[in-house]
Amino acid sequence: MAKEKVKKQYLNGYERILKIDYMISHMHYPSVEDFARETEASIPTINRDIRDLRLKFGAEDILKYDRVEKGFYYTRPSFRIPAKLTSEKQIIAARLMANLLKLIKNTPIYKQAIEVFTSLSDNIEDDSKLNAKKLSNRILFLGMDPVKIDDEVWSKLEEAMSKNNYIRFKYLNYKREFVVQPWQLIYSEGMWSLYAYNQMPDIQEVRFYNLPGIHELEIDKKNTFELPEDFEYTKRAKGNFRRYIGAKTLSCKLKITSEKTLNYIRTYNWAEDQQFEKQADGSTIMTFTTNQDYPVLGWVLSHGMYVQPLEPEWLVDEWKKNVREMARLADGVLE
Repeated sequence: MAKEKVKKQYLNGYERILKIDYMISHMHYPSVEDFARETEASIPTINRDIRDLRLKFGAEDILKYDRVEKGFYYTRPSFRIPAKLTSEKQIIAARLMANLLKLIKNTPIYKQAIEVFTSLSDNIEDDSKLNAKKLSNRILFLGMDPVKIDDEVWSKLEEAMSKNNYIRFKYLNYKREFVVQPWQLIYSEGMWSLYAYNQMPDIQEVRFYNLPGIHELEIDKKNTFELPEDFEYTKRAKGNFRRYIGAKTLSCKLKITSEKTLNYIRTYNWAEDQQFEKQADGSTIMTFTTNQDYPVLGWVLSHGMYVQPLEPEWLVDEWKKNVREMARLADGVLE
C-alpha cells in the first residue's frame, strides 16, 4: 500500500516576517540565506519580506545591513513588529476585550483601542471571525454608561502626566482656580476622575476631580513635580467600597444576620484583611480595616436590616442617624 503523501505546510507572509523579525533580534547578523533556510522560502520571497518589514511594519529607519558581517540588525535592539492575532481563540479573547472597552466608549482612548483591535484581526480568515463573533455575543459585560469626556481635557491631562507638569483649571461652579499635580486617571462606576495632589496654600492633600467638571485647563510647562513612590491610588486606598481615600484608617466590625446577604458579601474582596466568624445565634461577624469611611457607611446602609455596624463608634452613630431619619420619613409616608 502506497504511503499517503503528507502536504508540506509553508509559512504565510506574516508568519515569515515574524520569523525574520525574531531572527534579527536574537541572532548575530542573520543573512538573507539564513532567513530563506529557516522559513523554507526562496531568496526573492525573502527580499520581498524584508521590503515589507521596512515599509509596512515600521522598520524602515532601524533595519540595517552590515556589509562587514554580511547580515541584518536593528539599530534599536528593543524594536519588535506589531503582533497580530493568529488564531480563532485569540480573536475571541480580543472581541471580548472590545466588548469590555465599550464601558469607556465616550473617551478618546476607546476609539484608539478599537482601531488597534481591528488592525490586529485583519489577517484572520472570515470563518474564524464569524465563529469568534458568535461566541463573543454570548458573553456580556454590564456597567454604567460612561460619561462623555472632552477630548481636549483628556489630551492635556495625558500630556501633563507624561511630563509631570503642574496643571491649572476651574472646577464645576467654583470661582477659584485649582493648581494640582496630576497623578492618575481613574475609571470607576461610569465616571473618569483625576486623582491629584493639590498644591495650594490652603489645600495640600490628594483629591478627586470628575473629568466632566474640569474646564479652562492649562498645563504649566515651566514647572514639574516628582511623583512620590506611593502615588498610586491602589497603594493608598484601603478597601474596595468605592473610589475614595479618607484621612483615617478605621477598624470595622459588622454583624450580618442574613445567610443570603452573607453569601453575596463573601463573594467579593472588600478589604485585604476581611474576616468572617460564625456566631452561636446564627449571625456572622465581619471585621476589616479601611480608610473609606463614608463609602463603608453607604455600603452598610445598602444592605438594609441585614447588616448592623458594631464598631467603630463613628460608623455606629452615623448609621443610627441615617436609620432614624429614614424611619421618620417612612412614618410620614405610611401614615
